[in-house]
Amino acid sequence: MSKLNNQIAELRESIDQLKEIYIQTKRENELLKVQQSDLVSQKAKLVRKNEAVKDKVDSILERIRNIEIT
Repeated sequence: MSKLNNQIAELRESIDQLKEIYIQTKRENELLKVQQSDLVSQKAKLVRKNEAVKDKVDSILERIRNIEIT
């Protein structure tokens, strides 16, 4: 009977450890989802800025070409 009690105690300990790992993993996953969302937003913002700068550069180059023509 003592052996069975030891096995049950070990099983409970293993379950408790797995529960803690699950909780920790779930928290980490939630944090990673928030970080991913932030990064996606930052990327979209940078893409918009990049497009705006590209448009500005294109406009400047066009004006330079017009100046060279005249």
